[in-house]
Amino acid sequence: KINRPTQYKTREFFSSKTKNEDIVLLLLSSLFIIVENEEIDFKVRIHIRKANMSFCRGIVILSLAQVVMTFAPVRWTTTNRRRSAIQVVDIALAENVGQIASLPILFVGSGSYFLSQKQSENTFELSGQIVADDDEIDLYRDTLLRYAGYANEVGEAFRPIVPAWIVPGSYGVAITYVFADTVDKTIKAFGSSKYISSALTVCAILEGLDAFLWQITASVALPGYTIHQVVEIVVAVLTAAGFDLDHGGVVATVPTAFGLLTIPFIVKPLDELAEQIMDFTLRKLWAPYLESCTLE
Repeated sequence: KINRPTQYKTREFFSSKTKNEDIVLLLLSSLFIIVENEEIDFKVRIHIRKANMSFCRGIVILSLAQVVMTFAPVRWTTTNRRRSAIQVVDIALAENVGQIASLPILFVGSGSYFLSQKQSENTFELSGQIVADDDEIDLYRDTLLRYAGYANEVGEAFRPIVPAWIVPGSYGVAITYVFADTVDKTIKAFGSSKYISSALTVCAILEGLDAFLWQITASVALPGYTIHQVVEIVVAVLTAAGFDLDHGGVVATVPTAFGLLTIPFIVKPLDELAEQIMDFTLRKLWAPYLESCTLE
């Protein structure tokens, strides 16, 4: 029922770039034109008027909502932003911790699995054989001297609260222990009657090389990296929580405490992991030669 000029005006209005308020006013004026048209039946005009009133109420409510969202929601917007920021920090922290902890979890988990498999296999062995194996005690691996190889882990644990030169010094102690075990295994190979005399020198060197590589893996590389990552995780969590670790205090010792508490739980798993790494890699290269030189 809208006349042609109004239709043309409406199309022209919508095709131009106008504000939303102007479009709403045009729609309202079109509805009023329909209501005031006397050619429309009275009942139809009543229904249109009711629809017009409902439309007007909806426009008023939307307008009020827009005003409220424009002026009042400063606090809401800030809260949402704060929540979003917290969520972003949480996600970033979880991702960072996951990346830091992935390899240590793999190392310790694999070593624990291999250790449990080895222990389960030992339960099926004869008790006499187990006692015979336990008669020989390795000074560098079966006594408290074994923890000398973890001097670098202690240094890593104290990294946040000690001078910078302490950590390299701890690695020096660990490497000294590694060389001591290497020399010990080489001398024992020379003094034993295990190999034939013609191949004794080569076999002793291989025994010492095996001990050296095992110690580098089990005493320096694997635990050093693991403890370093544990300390990094604790530092990252405390920093995200808002603690300042640069000014010392009790909080600064928390990463050190966590690093030190981790050591007893990783010694055996990482030792076993180092055994498995050597068995599946380098020992496959020289094991046949050592077996060929072994006296029957």
